[in-house]
Amino acid sequence: MAIMDQFIDIHAHLIPQFDDGPKSLAESMEMIKLAVDQGISAVFATSHFNEYIPSVLEKEYFEKLNELVEAVKSQNLPISIYSGAEIFYHQYVPDTIKSSKVTTLGNWNQYVLLEFPMFQMPDGAEEILFKLTTEDYIPIVAHPERYIKILEKPRRLNNFIRFGGLLQVNGGSVLGHFGKDVQKFAMQILEQQLVHFIASDAHTPKGRSFVLKQVYKLLQGQIPEDYLKKLLLENQQQIILKNPLKPVEMPESADSGFFNMIRKKLKTPFA
Repeated sequence: MAIMDQFIDIHAHLIPQFDDGPKSLAESMEMIKLAVDQGISAVFATSHFNEYIPSVLEKEYFEKLNELVEAVKSQNLPISIYSGAEIFYHQYVPDTIKSSKVTTLGNWNQYVLLEFPMFQMPDGAEEILFKLTTEDYIPIVAHPERYIKILEKPRRLNNFIRFGGLLQVNGGSVLGHFGKDVQKFAMQILEQQLVHFIASDAHTPKGRSFVLKQVYKLLQGQIPEDYLKKLLLENQQQIILKNPLKPVEMPESADSGFFNMIRKKLKTPFA
């Protein structure tokens, strides 16, 4: 069995003094070095953004991104850094995406990383995903395994997929960093091959940092090797190559059997 030694991470908070990520350029560089040690050859710096992105805020993002890129070059670190955003869901997501350069991964007007509320599922979420796909964007749903309303009613994840969303699971979820229920659910949807990406969602040099090598070692033998390579490298390469990835095709009858099985395995009284 071939051993992977290279990964690409599409979700990381790397910009210093910008959101809840690193507190300084020194911390950002410490994170970058940890990513290199993990075998990560490219990473997207996906800072948090909300509905309105002032031009001054976007300018600050790119200035700090360029400063980080130059620092990486000065130390000859073998890693590429691309721009991006983790956009918090709101009613006007398509308008926000069109009005800003930071909103699509790599500023390539194609892939969009979306975060939803942790404790509630807003009305219209699926419609926003569908609208994005009709406008030639490809929405990626960040860490759906962590959303309480998805855990309570797993069939809601089916709706995300049906309306064009690609799923990105956090490496920390696979490793059990967010609790057993989240880990079990993450493993279930990985085993069913509903996920397109595993990412670190790194925030700090210590604590929530890069974990793709640990995830690879854990998942070896648990899911097919060719699918594991897609989760950690090959699908991410398609983003960089600007190639569209297709959503998972869900059969119309997928609701009852699969999601009932997940509920039973979680052993919780979810509806």
